[in-house]
Amino acid sequence: MAAATYRGFTLKTAGNSTEIWQVQIKNHLLSGNMAAVKKSIDWFCDTASIIEPKEFNSLANTQKSEGQPTQENFHGYTIKNDSGETNAWYCFFNGRLIKGGKLAIQKHIEAYLVAKQKAQQQQKK
Repeated sequence: MAAATYRGFTLKTAGNSTEIWQVQIKNHLLSGNMAAVKKSIDWFCDTASIIEPKEFNSLANTQKSEGQPTQENFHGYTIKNDSGETNAWYCFFNGRLIKGGKLAIQKHIEAYLVAKQKAQQQQKK
């Protein structure tokens, strides 16, 4: 069983497979390929909500390649895709570069904005 750490979480391979990784976040056991598990950890660290790794895979599979460089403004953040590849979107978000599928990045930004709004409401009380 191989093990690795990422952002303070221990990742372990599932059984004899080197393709499927698992991580324990709170009382949830998440499993998937290494990239998707890392995205789940990033999501949890940034928004304190848990998203299954398979969700990131399904978002990547449902999008189609556009073939040309493009960019989009989403809630004040510029999301870009220079290569036209389906999963090659990126955005500079809060001083960090986030990469992945367009819908995943949009969900990440929306979750952050909702969490920020809730935090501001709590401060007013």
